[in-house]
Amino acid sequence: MTELSTFLRPADVARLGRLEIIARELVEGFIKGLHLSPAKGSSTEFAEHRPYACGDEIRRIDWRTFARTDRYYLKEYDDETNVRATLILDSSESMAYPQADITKFQYAKFLAAALGYLLLRQRDGIGLAVIHSRIRHYLPPRATAQHLGGIFRTLSDIEPEGPTDLAVTLGQIASHGHSRNLMIILSDFLDDPAKILRGVAQLRHRGCEVIALRIVDPSEADFPFTNWTVFRDPEDDTRRLRIDARQMREIYRDNLAAHQEALKKGCTAAQIDYSVLQTDTPFEVGLATFLDRRNRLR
Repeated sequence: MTELSTFLRPADVARLGRLEIIARELVEGFIKGLHLSPAKGSSTEFAEHRPYACGDEIRRIDWRTFARTDRYYLKEYDDETNVRATLILDSSESMAYPQADITKFQYAKFLAAALGYLLLRQRDGIGLAVIHSRIRHYLPPRATAQHLGGIFRTLSDIEPEGPTDLAVTLGQIASHGHSRNLMIILSDFLDDPAKILRGVAQLRHRGCEVIALRIVDPSEADFPFTNWTVFRDPEDDTRRLRIDARQMREIYRDNLAAHQEALKKGCTAAQIDYSVLQTDTPFEVGLATFLDRRNRLR
């Protein structure tokens, strides 16, 4: 399996090795059996008998039941769902923040890698869409180790650039025609909430289940700046503003809270699983907490 460029772990700033090992250490024995399917398969969890019908495979007949009843019945089992999941990774320039320590984009890469490995372990198809103002890379869902390797290589090679437009890109992904898929969005969601929700609505209209994981750096939430500071729009270098950070702190926090509340309410109304993960939390802890909460709510 390919290597990612060296990242810094949020927990201990230790260097990490091969991505396959990273993902395996994260999810091995960590969580399994996240979902059951209404479709029947061939796992070891028995569900029910049903009468034999023309066209069924003869090898699936339960001969012990036939011996008792003189009727042909098939055993059916609950199987793990063959979900088709797509990881939607925001690669806009704002995801490159901050310049020191671990960036939001690096953190999102680890989450994407871990989720991809976990989904494949469950025999689910996994795809990847890397986006900013358009779709930069798109790999449709497949359930093979080779395909996951291709996703890892893409994650390894990609770097954040350009502006974001979630309304446009999510609409483009919805137009690919895959309905009833699981869509997992990894983004800082620094865009107009109304535009974001319009894009997400297009996925929901296709019957897709959507998970929105918001990646936040602690300084974005706390605004720890205390002096006159020059702030630059990460997606438009020509836009700079020099302000007294102390005077702007409460205004900034109020605006951020309003933005997050609008996004959270919109996601709740659209039945979207929305969660915030901070990059100072080890990504395996953040992912474990999210999945545990999600499982308890199902």
